[in-house]
Amino acid sequence: MRRNVDLTYIVMDNQIYGLTTGQVSPTSVKGMKTKTTPHGSVENPINPIPMAIVGGATYVARAFSGKQKHMVEILKGAIQHRGFALVDVFSPCVTYNKDNTYQWFNPRVKILEEQGHNPADFNKAIERGYQWGDEIPIGLFWKRTDLPSLEDLEPGLHDGNGPLAYRKPGISKEQANALIQELL
Repeated sequence: MRRNVDLTYIVMDNQIYGLTTGQVSPTSVKGMKTKTTPHGSVENPINPIPMAIVGGATYVARAFSGKQKHMVEILKGAIQHRGFALVDVFSPCVTYNKDNTYQWFNPRVKILEEQGHNPADFNKAIERGYQWGDEIPIGLFWKRTDLPSLEDLEPGLHDGNGPLAYRKPGISKEQANALIQELL
């Protein structure tokens, strides 16, 4: 995030480790009872939204898999963004997360774009990122376009010679073979 690498990072956030039969995860809410926390999780959950904003991501959003059209627009915006984009996607686990289900999320999620949120307002983005309860914001929290991506800053990546993977290594065949032999 800090380097503003041109990358889209999608967090499929179901607040539980569902593929391993229901253990508490870093985003599980405090008190959640799971196979590994039968008396309830004692840890506070991490929140990817403010973490990404403070960490230097230049596009930070949240979507809900129950609102597919909105999610598609958020993901499209993230992919088209030049720089590090993080999208936290609430995708409830229908098998192991009995607390935060589709039915629980549906009335709570509110689309930021419909509420007039300004994604250029750092403090408001952080504040809305921490919001959780009767109203849970989804949408574009933060977007910054004045910072060049790492790829834009690295002269070797935009000198007109194309991607590094397609360039000639600049060493002789004998040198390349000697290097390969040394590594084997």
